[in-house]
Amino acid sequence: MVGSVACALLVARAGSAPDLTKGVGGIAAWLNDLTGECSEVRRDNDFTAFAGPVRAKVYEPFVAEWGTCVKEPYQRLGLIVLRPGVDEAWRKALARGEVRGDPDLAFGDGFALTGSIGMEHLGLKRLECTPDACSFVQIEHH
Repeated sequence: MVGSVACALLVARAGSAPDLTKGVGGIAAWLNDLTGECSEVRRDNDFTAFAGPVRAKVYEPFVAEWGTCVKEPYQRLGLIVLRPGVDEAWRKALARGEVRGDPDLAFGDGFALTGSIGMEHLGLKRLECTPDACSFVQIEHH
């Protein structure tokens, strides 16, 4: 019972949004407020080394800022402030055969996280794409 109450509280609080005027620090503060984790942002200049060459090619033009933090079960949860257009870029890369499937990001309004486990509790969405169209879909609790 306590777990379900805590989960319900987390979902209710997840309706809030990070302060993106503070960049990835705003995302980290939001996560810390919701979960008690992600208190320290780590920055690195090499997005390709973090995301991999295929994902970086598609994502990087739309990354305004990025960093990582620790939020279990992730030792390096990616925090990304996004410019508009990553959905269309992924769709085009899919149509050209450069990528397969859907992006492995959990999306908020103007930001994304690299994790998948537990993202449904944060009110984030996944991006489902075909070569013809993409749509953001609420992540459902499994």
